[in-house]
Amino acid sequence: MTASHLRKIASVLGLLVAWQLLVQTGRLSELFLPAPLSVLATMWDMTRSGQLPWAVLVSLNRVVQGFVYGAAVGVFLGLLAGAIGWIEDLLDPWVAAVYPIPKSALFPLFLLWFGLGDPSKIATIAIGVLFLVLVNTMAGVKSINPVLLKAAHDLGAGRLQTFTKVILPGALPSIFTGLRLGAGMALILVFITEIEATKAGLGFLLWEAFQLLDTKQVFAGVVTFGLLGVASTWLLQWLERVGCPWIQRSN
Repeated sequence: MTASHLRKIASVLGLLVAWQLLVQTGRLSELFLPAPLSVLATMWDMTRSGQLPWAVLVSLNRVVQGFVYGAAVGVFLGLLAGAIGWIEDLLDPWVAAVYPIPKSALFPLFLLWFGLGDPSKIATIAIGVLFLVLVNTMAGVKSINPVLLKAAHDLGAGRLQTFTKVILPGALPSIFTGLRLGAGMALILVFITEIEATKAGLGFLLWEAFQLLDTKQVFAGVVTFGLLGVASTWLLQWLERVGCPWIQRSN
């Protein structure tokens, strides 16, 4: 275990221990800020009853579909726009117009178009992911040293070889940055879309607990969202290390 890993573990454990002690000594009210052990007990009870696993599965289904669709289109368009000027010209006004719009503001439109089921939620997540991945992919392509492109051309590489050997590897770090940001956005949007027009999912579970003033279940939902975020980040970081072995990271 590296020093970096130890610092991360110490940071989390230190905060949790301090939180637990503050609640146990009465300095914090458990009504508003339940102790970590109480939250874990609530999560265990919800897991045993099947309530929490089912909510997670429902939300993950929406998150994964929206993330995959949005990321695939974002990477494809980003690579094309970054490498081909006229495609960038076509996409630029749409990116400038739609990217700043809060994607949750588009959810009512998708409800109108696709109904109350999963498609409206998946579409909202996909749009949120798409633009983050698209912008980062374009930036990655444009950051490639022109000397490398010229060298590939001088050595006789065709367009396909230049793309696979220079452009794609050069843009991969930025692509993974966009994917990590997109994963976080997907979790945000699944919560927003599940507090309305649905009766299942982790967001619905959390919002229902809030309405019932069940603070422990609210924290259980928040912690679960956090764990999903950590898991998605670690997965994408591992994929980045596999896909970009030339990137050196300090511990």
